[in-house]
Amino acid sequence: MALFAQKGALPTQQSSPAQQQGESALEGAIAAIDNLIKGAYQSVPQDEDRLLAKLAELAKVLEGRGLKSLKQTVGMSVLMNEVVMRAVETMRSVREMTNRTTAISASTEELVTAVQAISRTSELAASNAESVQTITVEGAKEAEHAVSSVRAIVETVQKASVGVSRLAEASGRISSIVDQIDHIARQTNILALNATIEAARAGEAGKGFAVVAHEVKTLANQTTSATHDIRKRIDSLNQETDSILAAMNEGTGRVEEGERVVLATVGKMQEAEREIKDVTALMQDISNHLVQQRSAAGEIAQSLEAIAETSSKDSEAISALLDVSEKGGVQLAEMLTDLAALEIRNKVAHLAKSDHMIWRRRLAEMLVGRAKLNPNELADHHSCRLGKWYDAVTDDRFKSHPAFKAIVAPHAEVHKYGIEAARLYNDGNFEAAVDAIAKIEKPSLEVQRLLDELTQL
Repeated sequence: MALFAQKGALPTQQSSPAQQQGESALEGAIAAIDNLIKGAYQSVPQDEDRLLAKLAELAKVLEGRGLKSLKQTVGMSVLMNEVVMRAVETMRSVREMTNRTTAISASTEELVTAVQAISRTSELAASNAESVQTITVEGAKEAEHAVSSVRAIVETVQKASVGVSRLAEASGRISSIVDQIDHIARQTNILALNATIEAARAGEAGKGFAVVAHEVKTLANQTTSATHDIRKRIDSLNQETDSILAAMNEGTGRVEEGERVVLATVGKMQEAEREIKDVTALMQDISNHLVQQRSAAGEIAQSLEAIAETSSKDSEAISALLDVSEKGGVQLAEMLTDLAALEIRNKVAHLAKSDHMIWRRRLAEMLVGRAKLNPNELADHHSCRLGKWYDAVTDDRFKSHPAFKAIVAPHAEVHKYGIEAARLYNDGNFEAAVDAIAKIEKPSLEVQRLLDELTQL
């Protein structure tokens, strides 16, 4: 049976039923091949005609291969985006560690400077303490010499006091003798007076005796006068002696009090010497510890510099990895675009898994400055590919399935927290943006799990 008429030939007779059936099969085959070329595998109908049946079988095989390629490509996309997200998180951690290391390094340098200043101050304080200790020791020695001198003064004053006391005793004895002389003079005066009286009674015979009595009386009066003068002088000497004794006793008391004060001062200075010695030893220990601290701080600063350098290299390496991943992501996106054009069973559910991870990856890249997101331009859970498919589904296989109903809430949360994170980041609230992205983890895993169930229908 001829399947093709000669070009330009005119039919000479009406086609037979067999010819009409063959032409219909030919048209069906051509339509089926067109659908295969377009990737409309599900549009290739089943038919009893052998050729059409083979074309339908070929469509199922190609759809199966397309589904396998779609699963593999989506799997690679999910895996690559997961790697990118982890790399971005690592980069953010490395940058944060670098910033903190830099801050710690600056603080460590300040600590080193402070430790050096404290060390110098401690060394100076230790030196001053040693000088004070030397002065205190010398002062204690001088105080001890002063105590010895004071004790010598006390002994001298005591000896002088004894001598003055003896002088007072001698003055007392002299005064007693003077009293006796005065008594004798008075008695002599009385005797002379009696002799004068008797001489007057004797008349001429007693004149010579009267002269003698007069001389005796004169001598007695002179003696009395002399004894009175001596008594005044002795009284004056006794007064002076008493004043000297009082002054010497008072001086002795003052000197003894001074001795006690000096002894107390010596005790305090010796105690101060011991305290200063302890302080000197403590300051030396502090100085030694500060030297160790300075050395340790220097080592920490060097380690921090090495960490900062390593972190910088790690950040550059991760950035290079992200650049390569971004190129790979572009190729995967092109592959997914090609596969999305094919008629494949549950195609949207598979593609939604990749879209979902791309959404999370872009949010992660935003935190390290590799992506700029405008929260006003981000799609909500109705405008994305999954949302549009979900709202348009009429197939009862999906609508009646628990996973289909359960996916709404976590899907909405993923978009809500993502838009919120973009808004917070653009407002400069970095930490809150990080917290918002962290909240996506749980509903995101739930969306992935439910999509896996839906792809099995």
